[in-house]
Amino acid sequence: MSSNYLVQGDLSKVIAGVYDAAISPDMWPRVLDDCREFVGGTSAAIFAKDVTGSRRQLFHVDGRLDPEQTEVYFKRLAPMDPSNTVQVYAEIEQGIITSQRLDPDDFAQSRFAAEWAIPQGIIDVGFATLERRGDWAALFGVFRHERDGFGDDVMAQRLSLLAPHVRRAIKIAGILGHTSRETTTLREMIDGLATAVIVIDDDGRLLQANSSAQALLGQRNMNAVGASFVDLDRSAMRQLASMPRSTGSTFIETTTGKRIVAHVLPLTSGSESFMSAGGSEPVAAIFLQPAEFELPSIPECLARAFHLTPAELRVALATLRHDKVADVAENLGISEATVKTHLSRVFSKTDTKRQADIVKLVAAFKTPLTIG
Repeated sequence: MSSNYLVQGDLSKVIAGVYDAAISPDMWPRVLDDCREFVGGTSAAIFAKDVTGSRRQLFHVDGRLDPEQTEVYFKRLAPMDPSNTVQVYAEIEQGIITSQRLDPDDFAQSRFAAEWAIPQGIIDVGFATLERRGDWAALFGVFRHERDGFGDDVMAQRLSLLAPHVRRAIKIAGILGHTSRETTTLREMIDGLATAVIVIDDDGRLLQANSSAQALLGQRNMNAVGASFVDLDRSAMRQLASMPRSTGSTFIETTTGKRIVAHVLPLTSGSESFMSAGGSEPVAAIFLQPAEFELPSIPECLARAFHLTPAELRVALATLRHDKVADVAENLGISEATVKTHLSRVFSKTDTKRQADIVKLVAAFKTPLTIG
């Protein structure tokens, strides 16, 4: 029996478990353990953080890492993690090995390595970015212990195979409202989404709209069957209702000229979560977003424009919050000498001379446009 056959058989089994976990979240620890075994590593987790590590969240973990050390990371040490920039700005769904993107010397000299990674024997992380919004990213990661060795191309390939399915499962879990035990109905979950969402019946009548949709399209009577928006007329609603009963996307234009991309999610018959007072049956949930380009984040633009390395970008961003080199070093968990070295390179690449100049440079990258 070929190794390729074994890989394909294992992959199919793991993928099936991933989608099961989307519906039953209590299965995630076991499923992540299967993912870990397939990818190769000591532990697996699904988590999120921003580029500075100041905002972070743990969603699911297989339980193989020390719970106390996991808590320490998410409560205190995440801002010191040298891999933040590498992971947040990685390609979506692409399996990546941290040790292949990060200068080993930067990592070895960091306080993060001394206080968290080395005591646990962790030497590498393979990961795939599941979603990114500006300077924030959701990640699927598999940690490597000394006994596993550094990650390699096989690990990266297997992460790439799993990542699209893990990403879809997380989205499904969000849509179904299973990620929070406190969310008891689909209606409550939709109301809490930042994305604009409406629910319509077969005649294109509006049955439900969350606050984001009301802000995007202009609130009108939202309490009765046939409720409406200022910016969306009945012909546009009927256009959405007449789409084939399968998931898809379409383009609509509002009465005030707004261009909207609509992603249609058919609802099964008898979905009581959205049943209106008049008894109308919902046929689709519509996810709406402005048809606009999402401009790259300021730090990402800065890094690309001046060819800053991940370590240099970390130091440049830290200078926005701290005036003193000692404070930057403390915040990032690296030596003052390392901070000065990276600052010197940043000054050279950006043609600046002082930390105040870096602040002005970042401000210059701030777009004057309002992003919808």
